[in-house]
Amino acid sequence: MLTPFYPLLSHPLGGIAVALVVGVIGVVLLIVSRRSRPRQPTGLARFGMVGGVLVSGFSVFLLVGATVSLIEIDRLANEHPPPGKLIDVGGYRMHMLAQGDAGDGPTVIWIPGAHSQGMALHHLHAVFGDETRSILFDRPGTGWSDPGPFPRRTAIEAVELGILLESAGEEGPFVLAGHSYGGLLAANYARRYPDRTAAVVLLDASPPDAFIYAPAYGAAALDGLVRDAERQGLDKLFGGWTNPETAMAETDTDIGEILRRQRRLLAEVGEAMTANARRPAASFATASIFQEFSSGIVSAAAPDLVVYDGELGEMPVLVVIPNETADAIIDPLGMEEDAGRRAKNFFERMRVRYLDVSSDARLVHTPPGTGHNYPYETPEFVVEVVRELLDELRNRDVR
Repeated sequence: MLTPFYPLLSHPLGGIAVALVVGVIGVVLLIVSRRSRPRQPTGLARFGMVGGVLVSGFSVFLLVGATVSLIEIDRLANEHPPPGKLIDVGGYRMHMLAQGDAGDGPTVIWIPGAHSQGMALHHLHAVFGDETRSILFDRPGTGWSDPGPFPRRTAIEAVELGILLESAGEEGPFVLAGHSYGGLLAANYARRYPDRTAAVVLLDASPPDAFIYAPAYGAAALDGLVRDAERQGLDKLFGGWTNPETAMAETDTDIGEILRRQRRLLAEVGEAMTANARRPAASFATASIFQEFSSGIVSAAAPDLVVYDGELGEMPVLVVIPNETADAIIDPLGMEEDAGRRAKNFFERMRVRYLDVSSDARLVHTPPGTGHNYPYETPEFVVEVVRELLDELRNRDVR
């Protein structure tokens, strides 16, 4: 694991620093091998000399790659400046884009899935900018935000969001709309700041149960995502990265279709998003956040991460999920019949887990044929759900 080195590797100059350290090691090996070499060089001395040459050469390779990467990242940053404001949240800055006027109603905050940059839900934000106040923000390490401190944890990011909104002068109340892993952050914010939260819209949100207790996927899948993110971070750092989504978008698969839909919906901000994804910090922040479910961390992290039954009181909570079985998730895994039946039961019940967090939690089903990524499959449905909720909240305040 590269975990202890995430702060260094996320820094713009991290690749150059690594290359210089490797170079120093190579030089030390050469010096030691020369000083200890007798008239007839021993095998050990020869090994030290060859090792020194190879390590020194490798450091030059790393230095060239890191320099090219740094120049490219700097160029992209200049071509795509932040559209919103960079706000200090305690020694590092987070990017926030706020548009529209809430009037007497609540402000909507959009939180995309995974550990994505805020622009991933720009197509929804753009609709509401003309109807109320709408906010996108970049978690530390993503988009235009600084990397921030490590480790990344959902509980920490809920507090960071609170500081961001307060520092930006955003008074709320807020409706938080979070998709997938972003829903976990939305629920965590609402638990900590109930007086500033008007409602929560959970767009097929990920409850911790999905990763802690799942009989399929679960924490093991997140471990794979951590390793993938680390590899991509290193590739970005030393100039060898190509965006894997480019190839996936060309495949005749469900994920390929979703990526093509995303590109069409986010065409206005697509180039900026691609530029931001080039930053190593985005990968190492993703690797860090998904470690909160690893076996050595989850027992300590869970109490701050889980939103327990009833903790949101009477707060309106919309649990918006596809009305489908878990067949599409489990069947491709080729599990034995009994194990597969148990896994399907778990996933179908886990999807409604958040109905217990509030006495005013409501189940809403998405249109037939839609899946987990329905904010991209049927964005107009999401717009209508949030719009109706805003009207309800405004009418409630008038009374």
